[in-house]
Amino acid sequence: MNINLLKLVVFLVVTSSTATLAAEATGTGSMIPGPLIKVWGDAYSLYSPGSAIKYKGSNPADGIKRLIGKEVDFSSIDMPLNIAELKKNGIMQFPFALGAVAPIVNLPNVYPGQFRLDGQTLGDIFLGNIKKWNDPAIAALNPKIKLPEEDIIIIHRVSPPGISTIIGDYLAKTNPQWKALKGDGMAGSWPATSIEVKDPIENVETIKKTKFGIGYGPVSQIMKNGLAYVQMKNKAGLFISPSDENISAAAVNASWDESNGFDVVLTDQPGASSWPLSMASFALINKVSARPERTRETLKYFKYSLRYGGLKAVQYDYIPLPDAVSSVVRAGWANIVDEKGVPVFKD
Repeated sequence: MNINLLKLVVFLVVTSSTATLAAEATGTGSMIPGPLIKVWGDAYSLYSPGSAIKYKGSNPADGIKRLIGKEVDFSSIDMPLNIAELKKNGIMQFPFALGAVAPIVNLPNVYPGQFRLDGQTLGDIFLGNIKKWNDPAIAALNPKIKLPEEDIIIIHRVSPPGISTIIGDYLAKTNPQWKALKGDGMAGSWPATSIEVKDPIENVETIKKTKFGIGYGPVSQIMKNGLAYVQMKNKAGLFISPSDENISAAAVNASWDESNGFDVVLTDQPGASSWPLSMASFALINKVSARPERTRETLKYFKYSLRYGGLKAVQYDYIPLPDAVSSVVRAGWANIVDEKGVPVFKD
């Protein structure tokens, strides 16, 4: 073979391989948004040939540990870290998709969205303070429904991350006794008339077959299975349903601030349309990047996904981040720098 031709072939192989590797980014963390992150990654690879976004779900704590150790380029969590934790570990966080939780009831002749509760009453039910469906506190919120004089049966999950933390956080904000006894979590004892379930499928099936039961679950799961979701009284004092628009409203009405680490839990947000049990999934990234080319690829991926990934988000049971929130998030990326202090990404 001609020596010059051989050199050209070697050059093309090396440069092609280098370009491919430079466009790779890896992540780990919460398993909940894993399918969305993957499908977004597949779409981004088609948009940017040679790019590869690889994500393996584990758990939020493992994701944080591996990010700090520079083993991965990003991670994801179900509840935001506070600013002190972010500063201590040199991490930036930002929301990238929305979801929500809702209470569910199984009562005769009660259809989805007909039954109403507020945070105080829901907390008292889960604490066992309210034991009968025709309790005066429930009757006051549902004057048009004939309530049975039956025991309330509670169906609760084995503290899955994300869902339970959202319920616990909301009840801590709206029920003082819950805050005093359980803090912002859901661990500890439950009333005798309760059933513990382990996974989403068992949760749905148990609620379906448990007459006079009350439980909770992701809104997407509730809608798919035709369960009787509960209208909740929000911070503005209005009873609303967990529609996509009302979940988005909670994000729009929240105060997102990069200087505070985007530390926002979307429960009990202000606004007439805000669903009070809304939630966000968050991405984490090192604020000072030791591998700026990989960090840049990560941010390019999220920029593309936030701009064009709305349909994929809906198909995978998420709600896209509203444009008003997305623009604030992208502006915060200017503070991610390389080890010389140079910003790694320009939007």
